[in-house]
Amino acid sequence: MMQTVTTTSSGMSPESFLAKLTQGLPLMNSQGRELPRSIPFRKWDGENRRWEPTQALICAVDNGNDAFKGAMLHAKTPTMTTKRIITAYMPARKLRGGEGVVTWQVNTSEEFWVGEDAVESKKVENLPIGMTHERLYDERYQSYLAACLVELLIEAGYGQRGNDGCVLGGWQGEHNLYCSFGVPNEEVTLAGPTAEASAALRLIFNVPFSVARTDERGQKTQWVVRLVEINAYPQSFASFATWYYSIDGTPIDTRIIKHVTIDVGGGQTHSCEVDLIHRQDAPVKLRMEAKLLGEGTIRIARSMRDALRAQHAGIRLSDPAAQYALMTRQVAVSGELTDIDALVSEVITARSKQLLSPILEYVQEGQNFLMFTGGGRVLLEQQLREMVAPTRSEGQYLFIAPKLAPVLNAIGGYVLAQAAAKKILAAAAEQQRSLSASSASLSVPR
Repeated sequence: MMQTVTTTSSGMSPESFLAKLTQGLPLMNSQGRELPRSIPFRKWDGENRRWEPTQALICAVDNGNDAFKGAMLHAKTPTMTTKRIITAYMPARKLRGGEGVVTWQVNTSEEFWVGEDAVESKKVENLPIGMTHERLYDERYQSYLAACLVELLIEAGYGQRGNDGCVLGGWQGEHNLYCSFGVPNEEVTLAGPTAEASAALRLIFNVPFSVARTDERGQKTQWVVRLVEINAYPQSFASFATWYYSIDGTPIDTRIIKHVTIDVGGGQTHSCEVDLIHRQDAPVKLRMEAKLLGEGTIRIARSMRDALRAQHAGIRLSDPAAQYALMTRQVAVSGELTDIDALVSEVITARSKQLLSPILEYVQEGQNFLMFTGGGRVLLEQQLREMVAPTRSEGQYLFIAPKLAPVLNAIGGYVLAQAAAKKILAAAAEQQRSLSASSASLSVPR
């Protein structure tokens, strides 16, 4: 029987996954049990050309243009672990003094830096942006992705650790991942991911990535990560899943019949419209449409970069560096870290209306419920609130908490992964019951 819960004036059910996360509550189901962290699965042994049984950790990846976002349960506590790493890559440089930089090597790749370390080097390389097939064919991006997966595992408490809680050096084991993988909404149809997206995802499916990580102190660890399952999901729909499903995986009972997620990301802005079809004596049916509304905050970042260069001709920022400067509101000028609050505010005021104009039609429509998420929701909160305030009252829209908004698509992917894992565990339990019943019948004397 479906749990009957209504949404509150805040626009979300107190029993929803989203509400638990927003309040920082333990992720326990209605029976007081923790969610499963892993499931029995299989991996491909390429050397012996056969499938082998394994235990796969459940995780989710939001393959964003601006940043990697990952989500999984912590290894020891019933809490959600997320990791966001700026999509930035740079070949490692030889340092002669000072503090070290976390350095990576994946399989036989060059040594490299990622994320903020790459951006702060001022010589960051642009990784490809766009659709999945435009990104995953780049071997640098595959290496970046493998490094990010290891960072997610470390954040979630995996790896051999000393008494101080720090990861010890040396071999850290093989980690097989049962992964929900977020792709642009337009790459998913009712039949599944498009042919182009599927072909790209096969490049990383069941591939053992041997990852060497050298930390700031020079301590080296070795990991193997492998995506033994990749379930592609539409990125913006995942945010809706956190709002709609409880920890048990059951839908909330709501009178909302049209839910629109406005996902303002770094690379792109999307809308995700979900119709909740209520029919007498039948489960609620969901129908989802999604649209690409235009560029995300990269448009503002590039405008800020141009304005900054007009003031300082020698400053040339890459896209990742421009996004980072927009987020931190700081940039190096003549070697000195300089605040650029005034410049950022000026550019946001001048450019935000153009970026947000496609959203206006959803705000003006009087029959939908609006939910704002994505990293751009944090950057442009004032402008978004000014849009909705004249026509919407409390309970007719929801701004996702700033700490969750940039990573909510990944958390939603984790909710979807748990739903799939639940079916696998149920099938395994049924198989075990059948085997037990067969064994019992064979042991009865005749």
